[in-house]
Amino acid sequence: MRFTIATAKMAEALTTVTRALSSRTTNPILDGILIEAGSRHVQLTCSDERVTIITRVDAEIQDPGRGVVPGKLFTEMVRRMSGGEMTISMTDNFQFRISCQASRMNLSGQDGDLFPLPGVVDGETEVTLPQPMLKDMIAKTEFAIAQDDMREVLTGCYLEIKAGKATMVALDGYRMALVKNDVSDVESSLSAIIPGRAVGDIGKLLKDGQDDFCTLSFQQNRLHINLMGTDIYVVLVEGEYIDYRRILPTQFATVLKADLETLRRCVDRAALIAREGSNNLVKFRMEDGRLFIESNSEIGDVHEEMDAEQEGNDLTISFNVKYMLDVVRNIEAERVEMCFNTAVTPCVVTPEGNRDYLHLVLPVRTQA
Repeated sequence: MRFTIATAKMAEALTTVTRALSSRTTNPILDGILIEAGSRHVQLTCSDERVTIITRVDAEIQDPGRGVVPGKLFTEMVRRMSGGEMTISMTDNFQFRISCQASRMNLSGQDGDLFPLPGVVDGETEVTLPQPMLKDMIAKTEFAIAQDDMREVLTGCYLEIKAGKATMVALDGYRMALVKNDVSDVESSLSAIIPGRAVGDIGKLLKDGQDDFCTLSFQQNRLHINLMGTDIYVVLVEGEYIDYRRILPTQFATVLKADLETLRRCVDRAALIAREGSNNLVKFRMEDGRLFIESNSEIGDVHEEMDAEQEGNDLTISFNVKYMLDVVRNIEAERVEMCFNTAVTPCVVTPEGNRDYLHLVLPVRTQA
């Protein structure tokens, strides 16, 4: 194998593909990057067995071939190259030689035939979505995915497409983030739980252009995402997701409408003190069209108040400040609606007039 490629292009391709580079594996070859030189381009593959990313980049191919190069070392070396073009060659015994201007490096590689490939996803169900829409849905929900939970389904993000709506849901037992988008041109119906690690990788690879689309192909417990030049293969989380619809309240005793930026600043200041204490709490008190936000710890206390439009009963309720910070930092709107029933039932927060994006946060019980 021998090919010449622009160093910047190789570095960019490595940034894409190494998102799936294995950090802990029982198969040592997954510590490497599979390099395949074809007739017109070079294909790079990384896998951690659950997520596989394949990307292609144009290159001048002198001699086709395939082999596995040490992943982290090769990536760091390419990033430190001066620029211009680099030539990569491999001998019959899988010794790689990398040269760029006056720099030379030799690396011991492995046989590319030993690298496990994901196989073809036949696409029993296939949908095409705008990349900016899917990227936005991921950004609005992924922070609520459970990091470590006995229920494996909660460690993933739930994607459902049904009746012209695409819905993405994440919840960790304490809060939930949900976003819906119209996809009236999609006739297929599907539901899948995408593992949290893969959700983050997918979100980083999606583009913002109006003409950028991605094709999602589902087959049993596997998902293939085609991003035009990059392919992502994911082993889905198996199991039945929690019925999120049953969790959502349909009626409320108190509804508060407020300026989001003012609320964000108040919560942010209250968090400085709340995080210094052992309880990590922030208290919301609603009285006569005013919202009071308070926190305290051994080191001090904070009292904030702001105008709000209140409908219904006065209420005092407490939250883990981390979850409320996630809410105000991830919603994009001028004003928000906060909907409550009691001090011990969930709060629902949405952009004003938009129930297609919402956060649900469980309160913390406190002594009266």
